[in-house]
Order: sequence, then structure tokens, then C-alpha cells
Amino acid sequence: MIRIEDIDSMIHLYQKYYDNVLAELKEVRKKVPSEARLHAGKHGKAYQYYIRWNGAKRGREYMSKEKMDEAKDLAQVEYLEKLLKKIQKDIKCFEYVQETWSGNPFEWVEENMSRGKYALVSPVYCNDSCYIQEWKNQLYEKLRFKEDSPEFYTRQGLRVRSKSEVIIADILDEMQIPFLYEKPLKLKSMTVHPDFTLLDIHNREEIYWEHFGMMDDADYRNNAFGKMRKYEESGIYQQDRLIWTFETGKYTLNTRDLRSMIKQLRNRLGYEGK
Repeated sequence: MIRIEDIDSMIHLYQKYYDNVLAELKEVRKKVPSEARLHAGKHGKAYQYYIRWNGAKRGREYMSKEKMDEAKDLAQVEYLEKLLKKIQKDIKCFEYVQETWSGNPFEWVEENMSRGKYALVSPVYCNDSCYIQEWKNQLYEKLRFKEDSPEFYTRQGLRVRSKSEVIIADILDEMQIPFLYEKPLKLKSMTVHPDFTLLDIHNREEIYWEHFGMMDDADYRNNAFGKMRKYEESGIYQQDRLIWTFETGKYTLNTRDLRSMIKQLRNRLGYEGK
């Protein structure tokens, strides 16, 4: 769903590109005559380049290899001019949408119906709050804990398998990023239970977080790398929909860095300001 904030961001981004392109164009224009334009003609498998002159000095001039730097500058000028016009046109389009934007149509209808009538409606679109709540309420079969397993609980009373997972879960809760613990995920060749499954509310897709906390142990380490490979074979990659964190006895979780990472993650997943 497009939001007015997205349009504002696009205007800001395009304006930044416009300013950069305009500055570069001014510099490159200084290197070439204003009445010159580049022409490229196919000659066999290669191209031949000519200057086409406008104004008083009409005609065209063949550009030898020695003049390739000038040809590149002329091509760069044309590229930047075309790009500048297109960016400027797109900025005007975004500004028009910004000025005429009437808001999310689904939220508008909800706000402009009586509560009693809207309670009878089956909405065609579930807003973010509704979607998050339905996602959090889904049922799934959880992994069992062994009888002699140590007990670790988060502030919300969720039982997890390690102190590090307590830290991760508590910061996710603190940052108001919804997650499901050890929800099963079917990969191509096996079913895994990611430590944390997060919801990217921007794109309405799931993000998986695996924390490997015993990387000193050779067998554990080999199993961890094997698990990573299974994710990749199923088209789930790090920096896309997958997060890896690791620790050893010597190199434990750095909570300051972890908090900073999750803060950035909150913005990426669409929870900044929620």
C-alpha cells in the first residue's frame, strides 16, 4: 500500500539526484562547445563518432581515436540532459500526487462510516494493525523442550533456549517488532524452526532470524553451516529475508551493537513511528 510518507521520500530522493546531476552537467558542459552534438553511426561491429555542429558552423566532423575523450564528454552531456529532464518531470508527477493525495482509501472508508455499520462489513483490505494482529495470533506446532533443559524466560514470559535468545527477544519486544518463536518453515529438503520469525509489514512477508550461539563446538558449527546452505538452496538469502547472528565463548553478543542493529531493522520492516 502506497503511503504519503513514501511519496515524500521519493520527492526527496529525486530532488537529491536532480541537484547532483545538474552540478555534474554544469561541469561537463565547460569541456565542450555549446553548439556541438555527438552523432554515432554503426560501422561493421563498431561505431564511428562525429560532431554535428549547429549555428554558424554547420556540418559534421569525424572524430578520430585521439578525440575520444571529447566524444565521451559530448555523450555525457546528452546523457545528463536527458536524465535531468526525466527526473524533473517525475518530481512534478510526485508533487502533483502529493498535493492531491486523499489518503489510504481503505482507512478513509473506515473513518467515514458509523462504527455500527462498519462492524457489519467484511473489509476487502486488512490495515497494518489488523494484519499484524492476525499474524501474531496464528497457530503453529512449537518445538518441545527436553525435560532437563534449563529454563530461560523473556520479560513477556516466553520460554526460549538461551540467555542470548532472551536478550534478542526482549529487545524485539522493546522495539515493538512482532515475532514468532520457532515457527516451522518448510524449505526444499527439510523443515526448520528459525529462532525468530519477524514480520516485514512494509512488504507483508516474513523475515527469519537464526542465532548460532555455540560456534566453538565443531559439530554445532558444521550443522549451522549446513542449515545456512539449506536456506540458500530454498532461495532465502542473508540481507534479503534472513538474519544470522553468532557467538562463541570468547565472543559473546554485544548488546549495544545488537540494539543498534535491531533499531535499524525496525525502520526497515516498517515499525518506525508505529
